[in-house]
Amino acid sequence: MASIAEARSGPARERAGPDAEPVVLERELTGAVLAGAARADVLRTLARVTGLQMRLLSAEGVPLATTDGGSGVAATVADGVLAGVAGPVVDTLDGLRATALAVRAGTTVAGVLLTVGPGDPRTRALAGAAVTALLIDAVRAGDGSAEVPPRHTPEDVVAALRSGTVSPSVWAAATELGIDLRRPPAGAVLHYTGSRLRAWSTALAWLEHPVRQEGRTAWTVVTGDAVLARLRSRLGLMTGDEPAGEHVVAASGSHPDSPTGLARSFSEAERLLQLARARGVPLLTFGGGGVVQVLLPLPRAQLEAYVETHLGPIRQRPELMATLRAWLAERGSRQSVSEQLHLHRNSVGYRVRQIKNLLGTDPLLPAASAELHLALAALDLLAADDERSRGDDEPV
Repeated sequence: MASIAEARSGPARERAGPDAEPVVLERELTGAVLAGAARADVLRTLARVTGLQMRLLSAEGVPLATTDGGSGVAATVADGVLAGVAGPVVDTLDGLRATALAVRAGTTVAGVLLTVGPGDPRTRALAGAAVTALLIDAVRAGDGSAEVPPRHTPEDVVAALRSGTVSPSVWAAATELGIDLRRPPAGAVLHYTGSRLRAWSTALAWLEHPVRQEGRTAWTVVTGDAVLARLRSRLGLMTGDEPAGEHVVAASGSHPDSPTGLARSFSEAERLLQLARARGVPLLTFGGGGVVQVLLPLPRAQLEAYVETHLGPIRQRPELMATLRAWLAERGSRQSVSEQLHLHRNSVGYRVRQIKNLLGTDPLLPAASAELHLALAALDLLAADDERSRGDDEPV
């Protein structure tokens, strides 16, 4: 067909008035598609009526049909449009501004319709008039993108965010749960070490917070350290252990730049959780991790090399390692180290001399102290990773 606009008279739309114009156009486009017109015909008609170029994209932001041969948008942008959380104005991959419209109804989705150029209420209304026609075409063509997966449970959403797989339906479900993926939260992990497992599961189920549980471990997302601290405190109270919260350990990763970065954030949280358990601290966040923030992105081989360089001569000497940790923590107070390690002051002095000789430096010198603090943190992280990879009686 030459054009739907030619098949249906333009003057008839103009006589209908500006308010009725979209209604008339919708009737024309729907009738034409039912008579055999294709999506490309619909786009050409919209381009003629609006004077702007049109592009129909898949749910992944890939062009299905265009009037100008232009490109689509990033998948995350398409996700946001379909989920109703992205603004109407988007940037295309070829550097143009466009007005986006989600083409969907219920579980049927034809993708994203872009009007290239500045939009106005009339243009948006006319683009909206094409939705029904495009949906009919999508169903008739049997596009793989024509069906949206069923609604996700909170557990499904957390699992998807943990894997970094954020589809339009996951984005929409996350939005309904109050999770703003335009400003992604941090991944977080909570672990229970007590004996009241039924109370633990009940407490997680009663939280007004999306959680995925596997045995003693639960995953969620948090917008800040204070949120995680409150969750941990509440779970501690609800499990009924005494003292409250003693058996709940929590950790969180960094805040990613995009939803797909949540997979890294959750991985950081899991490593920090294991580190928190090893150190015997109830809460460890990325922001409160100190030098660990610097170490988390480094590959294991690099961590091993750093530890060996700075601690190699005493690494296999537990008594010297314990003395070094205490000596650095107590800033060289022989009395404090003596009390902490239950050693005679002379024994502390003897061990410190051994450490200085074997390492070839005074641990209290500023440069040496900084290097040794970093090496000890790297060693702790390696040990936590080893424990995590071995796994204990529950998944972490």
